Amino acid sequence: MHNNPFESSNSADLEQQLNNVLSFVVTGQEPSANDAQFTEQTPLNKGLYFLQQKQFPQAAKWLRYAAMSGDNKAQFYMGLLFVKGQGVPQSVYHAVAWLSLAKSQGYDAAKPILHDLKTYITTRRFKEAECYAASLYEQIHQLHFFGMLKDNEEV
Repeated sequence: MHNNPFESSNSADLEQQLNNVLSFVVTGQEPSANDAQFTEQTPLNKGLYFLQQKQFPQAAKWLRYAAMSGDNKAQFYMGLLFVKGQGVPQSVYHAVAWLSLAKSQGYDAAKPILHDLKTYITTRRFKEAECYAASLYEQIHQLHFFGMLKDNEEV
């Protein structure tokens, strides 16, 4: 098993796939005056902006915030950042966790990348990463539950 997905002969294919996904995500997404999607300053949009600017630590900060708010697209992008080691330490384990979380919440673009990553991690570590994804899921939903309780108490 390889620890770094970019040290093997298959690395060019995976790296190209990830670059294609990232460039698809950020290309042509300049905000326009009448584009409500980008004038709204959501954590996801801020993360995508910084990703487009290649300011990876800032992108990771905002994408993690959106991901922990339950945004499956942000969870997907966090997985890609961990694969490439951009703004976060390179970690196939954490990439699998975030991509598994995104996939479990209906973000189907994570499926082929997860399939490709199985080459670079043992089956045991892959399963452990999926368990970590389950604990992230629980954390996210506890945050939402307690946030809802707090909102109801203030009313």
